[in-house]
Amino acid sequence: ARAGDLKVEVAFQSRVADQDLTAADQNLGQLSDWGYFYDVIKDAGDVLDIIDGAEEGVLSSYQRNVYRGEALALKSMAYFYLARIWGSVPSAEKNNFGSRLTGEEAITQAMTWATEAQKLLPWILLNDDGIESAALTAVRFNKTAVTQLLAQEALWLNNGQSAYDLLTNTFTGNATDSLSGFGLAIGEDRRTDIPQAPLSAGILSMPLATFNAIYPEGDARRTGMFNISGNSATLIVQDASKVELLPVREINLLFAEAAWRSERLEEAKEWLITAANGATEDYSILTEGTFGEALLLERQRMLVGTGQRMFDLIRFGEVSTYIPVLTEADVTNGAAYWPLSANSIRGNGWSQNAYWAIP
Repeated sequence: ARAGDLKVEVAFQSRVADQDLTAADQNLGQLSDWGYFYDVIKDAGDVLDIIDGAEEGVLSSYQRNVYRGEALALKSMAYFYLARIWGSVPSAEKNNFGSRLTGEEAITQAMTWATEAQKLLPWILLNDDGIESAALTAVRFNKTAVTQLLAQEALWLNNGQSAYDLLTNTFTGNATDSLSGFGLAIGEDRRTDIPQAPLSAGILSMPLATFNAIYPEGDARRTGMFNISGNSATLIVQDASKVELLPVREINLLFAEAAWRSERLEEAKEWLITAANGATEDYSILTEGTFGEALLLERQRMLVGTGQRMFDLIRFGEVSTYIPVLTEADVTNGAAYWPLSANSIRGNGWSQNAYWAIP
């Protein structure tokens, strides 16, 4: 919504698109409230305490590893979102509770938990009968998803070599049928008016002119991912019961970026060509100077609807290029990050960032 690729059919969409997030609107207040992510961190901590305090024999070895791995992965993901959305955030850890963490510090901390989770989580989760379940795996953290999360975190910190080593050591030689992405299962939310299937057909679309600019004639993704009608292109929602956050199709893109950022351009081009199957461009002729732009374009194309676009623009330093309403000065003042809700900064010494404090 912030990058302008997709239009979301909700009443407050226009305010989001206009960056008017300080308006007196309940939904906008919730969008700028980091309390949701701290709920995840608190719940993850409670789960870890329960596991550590469980008597011998109450949990099987599998259960202990899976529950611990899921809690650590969710905690890591929550801090990763916090840092990418707001920049500096408070710590919720016992050893430094309430202290200000820079975005880099928060993500570095998040990586320690994701690293431990990556060792604990299986490729495919078991149901209560001990049978492998693809449906269960798709909405709970698994080895594929936490590896992607960890690679994303390393790349955000500009550590291409770490991301490259992690991806290579984890996925090389692994059977593709064991890979599974990660998404949020959708149901009635306890605090908001979210319907059972919020991603119903037609809710996510973009103007046809924007669509044609991103997916030119001849690009095979035009029909596989969108329905074109009139002056708009509507994203095809494959599963309305799940919000896809870490899709398997991102793995090749992560490999491409990790190789590029660790000075392996030729290998990076091979990964990008594999990832961008159906593109019209000849990526074999990319140079060190043009690879980043091509990668950013393919991430835009392939990850549409997964909530990655704004984060990519921040990470690549391209916010002003793709969102012209935000100048370089705006970005320097914090416009790329969300404002804080009044509730988030009440009575704790935190203040609104410079951009959103502007009258």
